[in-house]
Amino acid sequence: MNDEELLTDIKKSRPLTKSEVISRRILSQIHRPTLDSGGTFSVITGSPGSAKTSTMLSFCDYAMRHHPKHKLFFSNSYGVPLQFVKLGADCFDILVKEGSNVSFHDRSNRRKQIYPQITEFKDFEECYELARPGRLNAVFFGDRYLQMDFLHFLLSVGEWKHYFVDEIGEIAPAFTSGEWFHKIGQFALDLKECRKTLTSYCCNTQSIPGIDHRVIAVIMVKIYLPGARASKNGRVTQRAIDNLKIDQVNGNQAYLEAYGQFGKTTFKNIFSPSSQMLWEAKSNVKK
Repeated sequence: MNDEELLTDIKKSRPLTKSEVISRRILSQIHRPTLDSGGTFSVITGSPGSAKTSTMLSFCDYAMRHHPKHKLFFSNSYGVPLQFVKLGADCFDILVKEGSNVSFHDRSNRRKQIYPQITEFKDFEECYELARPGRLNAVFFGDRYLQMDFLHFLLSVGEWKHYFVDEIGEIAPAFTSGEWFHKIGQFALDLKECRKTLTSYCCNTQSIPGIDHRVIAVIMVKIYLPGARASKNGRVTQRAIDNLKIDQVNGNQAYLEAYGQFGKTTFKNIFSPSSQMLWEAKSNVKK
């Protein structure tokens, strides 16, 4: 899948608009990292049904196809459908921390517990060693906050890696205090280092203003889908976002903003739920 395949087809009878050119340039910065450009921290935002998750899964699919030697990681929320299974059983592995009490359940069968094939690991180092390149490694620590520490570890690994996170607002919400507040502060510093450490970090959220302000300040690429809330000091206005169209046939419109520029494009909603794998994960950690 190339950049063109991530977007709806553009008629070849006309040249690309300036907005389309910019959107493709931003996509290239995400999907074709180089030692000169470095990694990126990108956020996809939109209302439920706006193809937010489908867009991120498209990015996962692109990375697997075009960077088969890179290691890819995925963090899913608990108590909600597992998003990564939409890619197909031959595309992902499930890694679970020993002693985390994470369990898996079938949402189509009264949430009956199931036992998919998993690989257990003891610590971050073993998790990284067990992860297979060219596949999506879904990592479960039991405590989602450990995803911040895992990113800190990944920054020290001297090779390209990709980290996809569902609902970053659960990990780094706005208006925290105490130890959690300080932990998110370090997390924001780590996200800023993605560019220098061969790290591509992509996440989604329903609302960028619902994320800690220090994390918002270091976002490199913002992707606004229908229903999104504009962030402060951004180039894309709320009025422009409100005019984005949802089209189940041709795809949902989106604004891409990065480095002081923004473009408009359309994403296809290509990853629908699988009737054979309506799974969820549960954790006893109440955070």
